[in-house]
Amino acid sequence: MKKVIIFGGTTEGRKLAETLEAAEINCVYCVATEYGKEPVKESSYIKIHSGRLDAEGMVSLYESEKPDAIVDATHPFAEIVKKEIETSLFKYQAVRFLRLARDEEQIDYSNCTFFDSVQECAKALKETAGNIFLTTGSKELPVFCEDESVRERIIARIIPNDESLEICKQQGLKGNQIVAMQGPFSKGMNIACLKEFNADICVLKESGKSGGEANRIEAANACGTKCFVIRRPQENASAMTFKQVVEAIFKEFGIEKSPEPVLEKITADSITADKKIVVSLAGFGMGFGTVTAEVKQAVAEADYLFGAPRMLLGLESDAKKYPYYLAKDILPCMEEIADSIQFGKKKAVVLFSGDTGFYSGATKLAEALKQTGYIDVKILPGISSINAVAAKANLTWQDGHFLSAHGISEDKWRPALIDAVQHRDNTFVITSGSKDVRDIGDILLALEQAGKGKYRVFIGTNLYSDEKTGWYSSEKCSTYNHDGLSTIIIQNQKLTPKVLAPELSDNDYIRDKVPMSKEEIRQLSICKLHLHKDAVVYDIGSGSGSVAVEMARMAPGIKVYAIELKDEACQLIRKNVDKFMLENVNVISGTAPDALENLPVPTHVFIGGSGGRLEDIIEKLKGYNSPIRIVINAVTIETISEINSVLKKYEIENADVIQVTVSKAKKAGDYSIMQGQNPVYIASFEL
Repeated sequence: MKKVIIFGGTTEGRKLAETLEAAEINCVYCVATEYGKEPVKESSYIKIHSGRLDAEGMVSLYESEKPDAIVDATHPFAEIVKKEIETSLFKYQAVRFLRLARDEEQIDYSNCTFFDSVQECAKALKETAGNIFLTTGSKELPVFCEDESVRERIIARIIPNDESLEICKQQGLKGNQIVAMQGPFSKGMNIACLKEFNADICVLKESGKSGGEANRIEAANACGTKCFVIRRPQENASAMTFKQVVEAIFKEFGIEKSPEPVLEKITADSITADKKIVVSLAGFGMGFGTVTAEVKQAVAEADYLFGAPRMLLGLESDAKKYPYYLAKDILPCMEEIADSIQFGKKKAVVLFSGDTGFYSGATKLAEALKQTGYIDVKILPGISSINAVAAKANLTWQDGHFLSAHGISEDKWRPALIDAVQHRDNTFVITSGSKDVRDIGDILLALEQAGKGKYRVFIGTNLYSDEKTGWYSSEKCSTYNHDGLSTIIIQNQKLTPKVLAPELSDNDYIRDKVPMSKEEIRQLSICKLHLHKDAVVYDIGSGSGSVAVEMARMAPGIKVYAIELKDEACQLIRKNVDKFMLENVNVISGTAPDALENLPVPTHVFIGGSGGRLEDIIEKLKGYNSPIRIVINAVTIETISEINSVLKKYEIENADVIQVTVSKAKKAGDYSIMQGQNPVYIASFEL
């Protein structure tokens, strides 16, 4: 039975619970107060938990309800609750976590003054005169009521519950200074309140659409009332829109139908009057002749243009041009531009080759620009070189596999390429130039010589600008010397489907006299590890490297660190790594846990040999304070005793311990007899 825990008390939280209910997904809807649960109806699919929870209480709730996903849909200003949620997730086992961002609207902020905190706003109110209509709730009342001259001018609109009324009383507010009403409030209702209390200033939080921000500001504009607005805390970079959260949960639970009830559209961002510059991050395609009409219009209207020099050359524009495309260079320019603006807004365009959504620097720059607080960002797509090179080769690209060697470190793109070209029909690669093309040609030649495919390569260089295109063999590709940006398509004419499981036999390895995990034990142990495509794995006591090699072959994104003490074993591991052309295995000479220093924190650990230091190794791994999946092989009574001791000492209750005995058929004349191997214990658990 799938279950979601929602930390709510907001309109978005309520809507999410109702949407999941319609999809027959169970959820526990958590609110801090009895008032918070009133808009939500309990049902066979919605269970309501009322009451404030700290991190420990949240963990207890998780252990009791065993959720498959957890959603933070709390108010943007509920910073304390958000920190408690983050702490609770750290203390609990890995589970899908989603943070729901509040939706926004386009609002006329011309009558608004913005503040970064409640304290700043309260300080500014001291310098004003007239009645203050305070709509920020009761929790911040103590800050606003510190100064008597401010307190006596406040009319506080609060939710009608005992807790809020008690806070008003404690802060010395009189009955005629309290408006206890339940929202949401329309523009007309807000106008009535402002007029009734002759308000000169309306204080509110930047709470978004569901918080009624627009209705209050529009009402204030209609009444000639000034607005003091407290900016919301910056959303976590991983926060998602309502639609994205619903789609992620549906995908997680394997639900394909459209979310119901019908959801309101949530915009990605809003253009506000306090933002001085509108920056368009524009895809430049392969040159100005290939850009979209949308990008051409943005360039024509721009006051400032940024981009690589080759893009700016020849552009007819009255805009001031800056030959920059990195955030570290662009941000100082933006700051100078913003300081020079006295009124209105300026438009800037930053040009990126290809498409802004495909291996582009636009993503990082957009994040940096948004953090300034005075820049609004738009993303304008362009034509990617992938589309262009596919057209030049008369191929479709919808089933292709896409990689980039441009701006990507070799230790990432090389293993991904080696894996992809062996098992994919068409592998598209963006390169930085002829050197990358030659390196790829060398890789393809080596694979051909190892009997792992037969390749041909389509190369498109300087597309739409003195372009050179054509098909090449691996050998010709390895000597390619035409300068310029190149995008290539690699076709394997002897394709082999990728096996999605451990598949190598003992005879596939270079063995010598170094001990090696037997084939069936190796395969079962790796399956017990539950690897994922981006796993970071320690193979402790790697021996011949058979486990390390098998794991590394499963996905190029898996990083394996083979830790082995004996020099001859380390040499053998390297031989096996080279035999299978793996670039995602690092051989570490030494003993664990000492040899683990300075290595990345693992997600998975296989222990084939501990050298009698199993407890020290587990202690080291536990010190990472990160979820780690561990599998241990044991063949001696002493090691079995160590495993039992560790499980008891660290109170590991989720351990799965099995004993495996394998017998293999062996020819004896005209007959086959079963020959038994040594029994092996396999212990697996989460740390």
